[in-house]
Amino acid sequence: MRDAVRVSFCSLFRGNSRGAMLSVVLILSGCTPQATTNQPDKPQSEQADQQAESRTLRNLQNAMESLRPEKLGIASGPEQAIAVLNEWAKSAKAEADKRGEGWEPHRPHGLLKSLSKEWIEQVSLEQFVGRDASYLRDCLWASKATRFAAGEAEKDLDVVVNLFDYVVRNIALIPARSRQVPMGPFDIMVFGRGTAADRAWAFAELLRQRNVDSVILSPRRPAGEAASDDHILVGVLFEKDILLFDPTLGLPLTVDTADPKSVLPRLPMSLRQAQRDPKLLAAITQDSGESFTLTSAMLEAPQVELICHSEQLSIRMKRLQQELTGENSLLVSDSLEDLEDQPGLWSRVAKHPAAAWSEDDVAIWQYPETMREAASQMTPEQQKELLKLSQSLAAPVRVQRFLAKQDGRNFDLEFAKPERMMMKRRMEHVIGRWSDVIPGYLAAQLYDVDPPTAKKLQMVAPDGKTNDDVSVVGATETRSLRLLLMQPEYAHIRKLHLQAGDDACFWLALCQFEQNRMQSVVDQCVIYANQHSSGGWVASNQSLMAMALAKLKKLKPAIRALKDIDEDDPASGGHRMLMARWQRLLEAAE
Repeated sequence: MRDAVRVSFCSLFRGNSRGAMLSVVLILSGCTPQATTNQPDKPQSEQADQQAESRTLRNLQNAMESLRPEKLGIASGPEQAIAVLNEWAKSAKAEADKRGEGWEPHRPHGLLKSLSKEWIEQVSLEQFVGRDASYLRDCLWASKATRFAAGEAEKDLDVVVNLFDYVVRNIALIPARSRQVPMGPFDIMVFGRGTAADRAWAFAELLRQRNVDSVILSPRRPAGEAASDDHILVGVLFEKDILLFDPTLGLPLTVDTADPKSVLPRLPMSLRQAQRDPKLLAAITQDSGESFTLTSAMLEAPQVELICHSEQLSIRMKRLQQELTGENSLLVSDSLEDLEDQPGLWSRVAKHPAAAWSEDDVAIWQYPETMREAASQMTPEQQKELLKLSQSLAAPVRVQRFLAKQDGRNFDLEFAKPERMMMKRRMEHVIGRWSDVIPGYLAAQLYDVDPPTAKKLQMVAPDGKTNDDVSVVGATETRSLRLLLMQPEYAHIRKLHLQAGDDACFWLALCQFEQNRMQSVVDQCVIYANQHSSGGWVASNQSLMAMALAKLKKLKPAIRALKDIDEDDPASGGHRMLMARWQRLLEAAE
């Protein structure tokens, strides 16, 4: 019977069935915590107290475990984690009251008075809410990423530069406001595309986990007017200087532009240097083809904004922070106000030794809070756009059954549910498990060539009652299935697999870069360029190849790789700067 089935299968099929709707949602919402049993009024024994403390600790550990980036949205949901966090908070408060260490009421910093009442409400809220799940997930990611993204750097300055390079490398630049879906740093990393503001935010979160402060610097503007992405810098408060990084150029603003000392920029200029020597910024303007437009005069009295949002400033995170010590050490709270002998975020920025501003000039950057709030209340249109962006991450979608038609020669296809293997692999990639994800990326590149099928593939007779097992084992069967999937009714499945292969091919090169396998990066980028000339990562692929070639000291091919990128690409200013830098190094070596 199987031989007969295979003969029919090898014919050119036609079918009219449609695949199931695919959905992958990354940004999650919370739920209302459930009520708990009231504590007895009578005093408890020491043993009972210890048991209560143990339960409280387990609640916290379980909640944080379920919020890990590789689990949230895959193996766990946010609702239960938020409920357990609220159970922990209730128990922890009761234990503190017993010890006579009652939790003090929250007194918001005066700077918050300039913001909307929604800000103050979020900051003062003692109960954990749905949007806290994605925030804590982002903190867990940043805490982990700051270790592997720093590479092998030993000096603090090299760590800062490496963290910036990592963010730029992994977030392809898109124009401001071109993405309609609000996202936090981890989701931005998963999708791999973001604006200059997204890059700045992700960089700041990595620095925060290293206890390094940063701010947004931009030219002065009228009150209430948002800064343009083209005019923002990240100022890193490093020791007694403020170092400048440009998320649009994707480069630190360096002091050695005219006379480069290294292949890639490693010497960020300070704000003080930019103010005192107009030639430094003028050289960057020239090399960037005038896409960089800031001048020393614009930075003489810059707009300075704290990179924070309501979760970081909230009383609930402040109390949670006290419990995240030792192996669970994680920075989730960054209060504006001073805490005993520890200065708060406002004081650290306003009174920094290199501050080129007065205390009254310090404001709060609105972008992170706007994104956090919007992500927790996405519109139907944004949800549809998110599904579209997530399409390839649902792969593979396996053929599960062949449904024979009445003529006995043609078939429709029935598909299994999306496996979301690409989602799992991508999340593992973003948390630094590069070697683990490579086999999955290699498999994803073959989905269109070798269509994925279920293990128990079945042929269903026209009467719907007779099922026979069938195998796609040979080149003939595979070719026939591939031809069938090219029919219009299955176009959505093939498109999904083509996109997954496109993503996997480029992301594989990124994994190799992170592992410092530069020749493998170049080889993989060549494969991408040959196989995906119209893919979604063409410019990013050329840029990554150029970086790898530069690290291999192959500057001429690196320049050619960047020249192949469209001049209208959002990152073109940074590309021009690198080409000018490498050309100077070549001339100096002659």
